[in-house]
Amino acid sequence: MSIYKLELNVFRFDANKDYSATYEKCTLEYQKHFTLKNILELLPLRNFEYDKNISLKINGISIFEDVKVEDLVENFGKQWNIEPISTRYAYKDLLIDKNAVMDFYRNFFTTAEFLTQSEKDEFFKFININFISPQKNPDYFGDGFFLYIKWLLTRYPNEAKRFLESIADVKNGVMNFVSVADFIYPKNHQIDEEIFELQKMLTQTSRCPISGNTWAKLGKEIESRYIFPATNVSSEFSGKYVLFDGYTKGVNFEPLLIASSTLLEKNNKKSARMKFCYDGGYWGRFCDLQRFLVANAYNMALVHKNNAILLFCEQDAYCNAIYAKSILDGSIELTHSINEELKKYNLVYDSSVKIEYLNKMIAKEFEIPISDIFSGFSTILYKGTSSSSINEICYEEFFEKISLKKIETIFENECYYHLLEINEVSCLEQSAIIRYEGIDLGTDFLCTLSMGEFEMFDTYAKKASKIYKRDFDATPTLFLPQIALLGMGEKDLKRIGLHLHKNRVSFI
Repeated sequence: MSIYKLELNVFRFDANKDYSATYEKCTLEYQKHFTLKNILELLPLRNFEYDKNISLKINGISIFEDVKVEDLVENFGKQWNIEPISTRYAYKDLLIDKNAVMDFYRNFFTTAEFLTQSEKDEFFKFININFISPQKNPDYFGDGFFLYIKWLLTRYPNEAKRFLESIADVKNGVMNFVSVADFIYPKNHQIDEEIFELQKMLTQTSRCPISGNTWAKLGKEIESRYIFPATNVSSEFSGKYVLFDGYTKGVNFEPLLIASSTLLEKNNKKSARMKFCYDGGYWGRFCDLQRFLVANAYNMALVHKNNAILLFCEQDAYCNAIYAKSILDGSIELTHSINEELKKYNLVYDSSVKIEYLNKMIAKEFEIPISDIFSGFSTILYKGTSSSSINEICYEEFFEKISLKKIETIFENECYYHLLEINEVSCLEQSAIIRYEGIDLGTDFLCTLSMGEFEMFDTYAKKASKIYKRDFDATPTLFLPQIALLGMGEKDLKRIGLHLHKNRVSFI
């Protein structure tokens, strides 16, 4: 029988004895059929305790299931850092003090006097969910609490105003949520979807019982940005890749589009520019789904009418488009309704519209010559918006071709740009944290797939550094198309778009 080995670094702490936590190293042999529970049972550590229901983190990722060790090794490798679900509330090794967590919510339960004791105790089932999020805000109310409120809403619909007010706080409430799908194993979008529903209740006036609701203003602000440009048909676009530019005012997208156009040219593909409608951004689908769908359908219909291919050069806008397209293509009735609105622009949405994602083309289709141009250089790939279908794209071969070392981190999946309109200070501070985490690893530059991440790391870098109380470091951030061009030997900064960056690129 084959024997395999794990190298483990295990969190140890006893609140009754220890001043601070330590980590104990050990090597553990395991067999192919073992599960996580087998590993915990066999740990050669004296007086070690853990949650028998499975609630812990491996290499920073939350796990709540008795997963096969084989699967864990495939995802995490054979070196594990094992911690409690919350080091802040740990009282004995991997066990946390849930009563101490409850103290944080004392005011809520004091005012909700109509809840029975069993209903209050139900919150214990949600507590562990609080600690999945990578957020650094210590006063954030917690995703588990938000899901508990959602549960209470089903039991007390007449108390909806009170419950929604309890999670609507500008600095620490549910609108500050960031996706946790990438921070659970196995990856799971259920928590995201549940909390998105709560956010929709707050941003959609018709669904929110709170008078003078702060978040209703967000919807009006988003709606004011939808501007539909002229729709003239021109043969100059036929068969070409048309670069999407439907971003909100002030976003510095020109460096990306310049680089994308140059890269397409080098790969013998024709490109063009066409003025698009703002796509709604992150909050579009929450505030008014109909308007969000009209805007995205307009952009796709405009390209389709011109017999062109709509090319998204970064992940945020592409995620919006494929989300909108999935809804439109799934409902004939809804598509008909959207097309009625598009009649005023002489457009028709058709599911056969051609859309492409440039970063996927770079990873899988483009001829990137093998080069050692980045030999000795390292970077981190910040992914931005979470989407299971996009995050499955493998970029390893691309980085290997140009000899660029890509450092793997857990924080590369974090993105806070969408909070800029919700809680600017928190957005900038947390963006600065993950930016400097990357810089402190000794990277030569940062890489992003996301326009939002680029805004945080370049446009807002100085402001974010000041809020984070960190001396400004000008380490640049590059888009994948820019790195591809450098890897192909391009040195003209203007053809790469680097001359328009706030943080000057000086390593060329």
